[in-house]
Amino acid sequence: MKLFPLIAGLLVLTLATGCERDHSADAPISILGYTLGSPQREDNIKKLHIPRISYVPEKVNEPHLLMEVTNQIISEFTKEQTYEVVPTAAEADGELRVQLVDLVFRPTQFVDKKDNANAAGVATAFRAVVYANITMYEYQDGEPVAIWSRSRVRGKYDLLTTDDISQTRHQAILLACSDLAQHICEQAVERW
Repeated sequence: MKLFPLIAGLLVLTLATGCERDHSADAPISILGYTLGSPQREDNIKKLHIPRISYVPEKVNEPHLLMEVTNQIISEFTKEQTYEVVPTAAEADGELRVQLVDLVFRPTQFVDKKDNANAAGVATAFRAVVYANITMYEYQDGEPVAIWSRSRVRGKYDLLTTDDISQTRHQAILLACSDLAQHICEQAVERW
């Protein structure tokens, strides 16, 4: 019951100071400088094309990953639903280009000599980190115009293992790419 006076007071204050409201269907509500509702994007993109990602061969020696990572990014945008993902640039209002620029796979934990003298120094945990540059283009008069970009967006995955390192490495890189896809989607839709 102690909340009633507080809520009533806020309502009176809101009415007294004015509540900015655009009465169009998708417009957010602003009260006392705070905005309720979906963030307003600065672009006019509704349909987004995501072409196959590119990579820097000197830094990312995993060309087989390109289609898998492209599909992970498309999947993230499809789940998020801010943009309608379309298969061709001809159908799109905008385009998201992604370039893998670095891939790091390093051991992070080792067997201690006190625990097992014969296995001392053998790696038991690894971290895979994938970096990408991303650029969003909006089509204006049929030509792509860059409207924003981010460098070295990171996806990572930490893994404990006693399994075959080659299988473990591939799996860890895929999971790091999945994390990267989530971060790319967040960068695109939550830029406020």
